[in-house]
Amino acid sequence: MTVTLGQVDRGVAATAPLPRSNGELVFDEPWQARALGMGVVAMETLAVGWWEWREHLAAAISRRGYDPAQPAGEAYYLAWLDALESLLRARGQAS
Repeated sequence: MTVTLGQVDRGVAATAPLPRSNGELVFDEPWQARALGMGVVAMETLAVGWWEWREHLAAAISRRGYDPAQPAGEAYYLAWLDALESLLRARGQAS
């Protein structure tokens, strides 16, 4: 299974759109691009369906809430990492 960024965008768009500028993905910090990449690789390796990922991401966004003082990209990718940790724990890949 090969996952492309286009598939990532379609998969999570119903939950929260990926930060973009002029149609391109926006990463304010290098760690954000790495977080996205780690999530895509984990989903591919564990054969995670988009519905399962979306549930973890939606729950992470809900848990974290949103602080208007926090940059949107930072808030999004922190939720992305929380969702990744949740997914890995649910799949028995992390404690």
